[in-house]
Amino acid sequence: MDPKELREKINKLGTDMEALLAKAKAETRDLTKEEGESFDKMDADREALLVTERRLLKVAQIAEGTGRRTDPTPPSPEIRGGGRGTERTPAAEARQRQDESDAFRGWFMGNKRTAAQLAAMERCHVSPDDNRILLALATRPPASLRAQDLRDWEERGYLGVDVVSPDTGGHYLRQDELMRALEVALLAFGGMRTVATVTRTDTGSNLPFPTMNDTSNEGAIIGESVEETNEVLPTLGQLVLEAYTYSSRKIPVSVEFMQDNAVNFQGRVGELLGERIARITNRHFTVGTGASQPKGIVTASTASGITTASATGITYDEIVGLVHSVDPAYRAQRTGPTAARFMFHDQMLLGLKKIKVPQFTGDTAGQPLWKAGMAAGDPDTIDGYQYVINQHMPLPVASQKAAIFGALHKYQIRDVRTIEVQRLNELRAEFRQVLWLAWSRHDGDLLDAGTHPVKYLAMHA
Repeated sequence: MDPKELREKINKLGTDMEALLAKAKAETRDLTKEEGESFDKMDADREALLVTERRLLKVAQIAEGTGRRTDPTPPSPEIRGGGRGTERTPAAEARQRQDESDAFRGWFMGNKRTAAQLAAMERCHVSPDDNRILLALATRPPASLRAQDLRDWEERGYLGVDVVSPDTGGHYLRQDELMRALEVALLAFGGMRTVATVTRTDTGSNLPFPTMNDTSNEGAIIGESVEETNEVLPTLGQLVLEAYTYSSRKIPVSVEFMQDNAVNFQGRVGELLGERIARITNRHFTVGTGASQPKGIVTASTASGITTASATGITYDEIVGLVHSVDPAYRAQRTGPTAARFMFHDQMLLGLKKIKVPQFTGDTAGQPLWKAGMAAGDPDTIDGYQYVINQHMPLPVASQKAAIFGALHKYQIRDVRTIEVQRLNELRAEFRQVLWLAWSRHDGDLLDAGTHPVKYLAMHA
């Protein structure tokens, strides 16, 4: 679908939803049963279109990182692959990229590889006998991004792919269908990676983050020519991230399927491997216990002191209480990668969309708490703040921490640099199946020096 046409449909649905609420407001009543059903249908349709729009934007950004530049500057050899100091013309760049794509396909196809793929594997130093390959990632944006695109990259938390020359062992290649599929799956699933700060390291050694809290200390008045004798130290600490190993679990694929789907086979396998790792890591980054697994942002958040009056619903006053339980320093910014945000399950959003904000004393109608974004990439808001839907957040039911708010970027995700994809040829050879498996290493926790940047709202027991 054309992006412009897609955005027009999204805007129309948002306008129609607001008009439905405005009509009920003008008549000082709640939505009727039929209006409520219509509102819910439009809401579901709009959310589906937003998912499509976000996917198109991510695919465009990832395509940007594959080397298709938007400026006339020739690519840097160190960034674009080739040997250091080697001149990289556009034609040479295209040949190397084609070689790497052919080498990757040849590695995937095992004994069914073609002579051209074998030749490409030799040029790229990829051994036909290797049963695993490592795929490099990076946190920096692709070098091809222009200044205006960089802001959007930061807003969306896009994780670029590191373009690395093959090493002497021949294990590193640039992204192709597999890498793009893995990355899209990791980014699109769950929501934590779109708001957290992601750090990638070359090794899995413990990664310390020092913290310092000086908020309880103040200066003092001293007399003229009087020596200052007081020493007041800030509270120092550190957050240490480890590296837990995650497995996608094995995926059996028949030789016939590999032969019949050779063109897009990498993308299909990459999507499956990526989604499996994305599901479990997003769950742990959200509600992980911190015991032999990452500590999730909900687990690490602090009580806001707000408990809902209902076990199944939430009011405007409770949302305001949650917002103001967070220090103004963390909630003052409403745009950009460090903006304060809500995070909750989609079922919570459904209820929040129907809440009306009183405009004055005695006003029983009010304006909708939820506002639709009207431009591509322009986020919807709750009470003026952006929100993130995370289906691993607790449901809005009794005794659950159903919503969090604050500086969500303070959550630290640690990735060890490579994703390892392994091909097991012999384990199911008698069934004419090849087993595929992905490994990656991660940890996560909330960076909180004692100022509690993220608070949660508790549902009534």
